[in-house]
Amino acid sequence: MKPHIHDIERLEEIRKKLYDRSSAVKAVEQFRLTDMSVDVSRDWKVPLPVEKPAPEPTPEPTQPKPRRRYRLYILLVSLFIFVFGAGLSSLYLYLGGNEISSDNISLSVSGPFTIGGGEVLEFEVAVNNQNTVTMESATLIVKYPQGTRSVGAAPKNLFEERIPIAELVPGDSRTIPLRVAVFGEEQARQQITATIEYRITGSNSVFFKETAPYDFSISSSPIVLRVENPKTVTSGQAIDITMTVVSNSSSPQRDLLVSASYPNGFRFESSRPEPVFGTAVWKIDELLPEQSVSITLSGVVTGFSEESLRINVDLGPAQANDPFVVASLLAEANVDFTIESPFIEITTEVNGDPSASVVLEEGDTSRINLEITNTLDSTVHDLQVEVVPGGNSLNENSIVGASGFYDSNTGTIRWQASNNSTFESVGPGERRRLSFNVTPASTQPTASYDLVINVYARRVAVPRSELELVGTTLIEAKFDSTIVVASQASRGGAFVIAGPIPPQVGQTTTYALTIVAEAGVNDLTDAIVTTALPIYVNWRDSVVGDGDLIYNAVSQQLEWKAGNIPSGQRKQVSFQVGITPSISQVGGSLVLLQSQTLRATDRFTDSRLQAQADPVYTELSTEAGFDADNGIVVR
Repeated sequence: MKPHIHDIERLEEIRKKLYDRSSAVKAVEQFRLTDMSVDVSRDWKVPLPVEKPAPEPTPEPTQPKPRRRYRLYILLVSLFIFVFGAGLSSLYLYLGGNEISSDNISLSVSGPFTIGGGEVLEFEVAVNNQNTVTMESATLIVKYPQGTRSVGAAPKNLFEERIPIAELVPGDSRTIPLRVAVFGEEQARQQITATIEYRITGSNSVFFKETAPYDFSISSSPIVLRVENPKTVTSGQAIDITMTVVSNSSSPQRDLLVSASYPNGFRFESSRPEPVFGTAVWKIDELLPEQSVSITLSGVVTGFSEESLRINVDLGPAQANDPFVVASLLAEANVDFTIESPFIEITTEVNGDPSASVVLEEGDTSRINLEITNTLDSTVHDLQVEVVPGGNSLNENSIVGASGFYDSNTGTIRWQASNNSTFESVGPGERRRLSFNVTPASTQPTASYDLVINVYARRVAVPRSELELVGTTLIEAKFDSTIVVASQASRGGAFVIAGPIPPQVGQTTTYALTIVAEAGVNDLTDAIVTTALPIYVNWRDSVVGDGDLIYNAVSQQLEWKAGNIPSGQRKQVSFQVGITPSISQVGGSLVLLQSQTLRATDRFTDSRLQAQADPVYTELSTEAGFDADNGIVVR
């Protein structure tokens, strides 16, 4: 394609100018950079200042930035929309547009403000659904105070009761009447709370509403508990406590328990009537209106001078699942007494032992020494010593003492001024001594005795004045069981017989050895017999009998763990050994088993007992048909 005519002409014109010597050169303008900052993002129309070589150009004045109000308009419009939306939402909630709220559920408990203890409390729980949706699977939960019981033929303890209500449609109300028997002390404050749980359609969540507690008080107790006891006692003194239960109700009270809690310094002796459980629980099957029942408790108090002790007594109905535990407290009482310093100090010794509680060997006669000291600053007159025996091992002939008088009517033994002239008066700091013997009447299981020693005197020399208890103490004695360990050698039985009798040099003869452990009148625990085999006796590892027999092959020690042995019974173990006599043993009887030692614990006295048995020889009993000297080694 040929070039256009106009393009050719232009090229020619440029060529002429290029080679024309007379053409003038046009001056080129120069520009310098400036340090002036320009906000390009806000104003694109501000021209860049040009700096000429000379003179230095003066910068043009900066134009003021125009004000933009559209941001303020946007902020005001947004704030208006927020306030309008919040107000609309609040108005919607205020006018009841919400679907469910616990504030729209009314729940209340109403009933009497006071009620007598043990009487039936009738109260009501009212619930009202003011929501716009239905309450489904509604359940009323009522929590009762301790001691509340149901009303009916088979009353039971109530702690929490769940009552289904099904559903409550919007605007629906429901009143649930309830009847329970409440127990408590007089003027005690009680409280019942109610809670309703529910669901709504389309939700798996569980909602609840709790009411304010319903408070009421026990105006009067249906039963009154009174106690009578001495306020001051001396250590070792036997005391009587009378507990009287009086009905204050118009209806019969059934299945009542009287429960006592003893301090460490009180020892239970007896009661009338007898406890139904242990030594501290009594039962009253039925208490008629205005009827009273008395319980007399006897015990011995021990402790330090000026020490205060308290017995707590609770009264109330029995638990449904435990007939010996008080379910709710109807009444309580405290038995308080103080241990005072005795006016007469009494020290005792049992076979030389000054302890107040001793352990004696089975059947032993014990010697009791008494020393009576007047600790007053004045003389006491007509001293009288009274010994009250107790326990299962004594009778009227068990205590023998010089000039002592046994009174079969009271079961006591007395020493007084009429048969002991030194008892007529005892000056300050003076002492009087007295001794007597105690012999157990018979040997029987858990044999023991106790002696309560009371000292009476007159503080003034007036013959007609009453004797006053001025000192008391207690002696306790328990009898250990006699244990026996025995052993013998025999042939045969459960074992294979081998070897000649009498034993011969170079030949092996086997024997059966039997150990017997026997308990006395008390049960034994952890009975263990230890013994050993001589060096020339071989263990045959054949055992028959009770317990576990352990053999130590290195030391040839034997330990027989017989375990527990009941009163009057025995346990035994048999095992086989063998000997091969040496020529140096000819003419002698050999020891097959060393002496045995039995150790065991007496379950009643908690004493560790011990008995021993002699070694066992090769000499067998002639009553079993063996000849005399059958245990002497021959050639």
